Amino acid sequence: MWSATKGRPKTNSIDEVYLPVPTALRNDWIKKAARAGKHVYAEKPLADGVEEAIEVCQENGVQFMDGTMWLHSNRTKEIEERIANGDIGEVCRVTSAFTFKAPDKEWYEGGNGRTDKTREPMGCFGDQGWYPISATMWSFNYELPEKVQMTHVSKNSVDTIVACGGTIWFSGGRMATFDAGCELAHRSQVETVGDAGLIKIDDLVGGQGRTGYFAAYGERFTGSSRYTFGDAEGKDTVQEVEPCDHVVKLVETFSDIVLSGDLDSQWPERSLACHKVMSALFESAESGGVVVTL
Repeated sequence: MWSATKGRPKTNSIDEVYLPVPTALRNDWIKKAARAGKHVYAEKPLADGVEEAIEVCQENGVQFMDGTMWLHSNRTKEIEERIANGDIGEVCRVTSAFTFKAPDKEWYEGGNGRTDKTREPMGCFGDQGWYPISATMWSFNYELPEKVQMTHVSKNSVDTIVACGGTIWFSGGRMATFDAGCELAHRSQVETVGDAGLIKIDDLVGGQGRTGYFAAYGERFTGSSRYTFGDAEGKDTVQEVEPCDHVVKLVETFSDIVLSGDLDSQWPERSLACHKVMSALFESAESGGVVVTL
């Protein structure tokens, strides 16, 4: 655990800041906030050079946390315990996706931040791909893979990734596949498979189930209340969990850290692990789909 500086003089009543600015601008604002003594809750994905920005947070004794909200739900915490307890055995395969259909041609051709690389350098891979990649890394307890490959990429007329898919290889023959983007029907899912069972989530990002309730992405919403546990023989059982608003849970976690003064290094470490894999996959995408080692 990091230890925040106790009794630091305050210039005003603001202790923490939320940074939803475009990815290309975010690192500068992270560093400005940290140097002003403000704890930083920043949106994802992260940008090249974020390692330095997080170092500035550490040097100034402030917490850094990215906005991966699903990590903070009651459901995620329960599943983490089940995986750690060996309920599905060793994690060997992960399949994940986050896709939705672009609402119109203008949106698809750069009219949205996700489809305009001047605002989101990795395009839809950055915005949407962060979720399947974070789910993969979470499933493998943030172990870095050996190599990655972007096996499919679609770009729009302004040279921005709008759909993609790839493979991630871990040691010992373990692997993951994913896809993301704005060309397919809505999917928000992860399947984590071990040698003794599996766990499936079909509403990872919004937590709204397969209801089509897209307002869950932009307003307070109580959900993330179930997942499927499958045993080695193929019997699936739906597990019920206390529902919550996972964004509220994130803010509560962040605020508790700030109020306690005991900084938690696991959150920037998780962020950096995901960013390294994202960066390697983006390099593969921009290099014609070559295999990139980490």
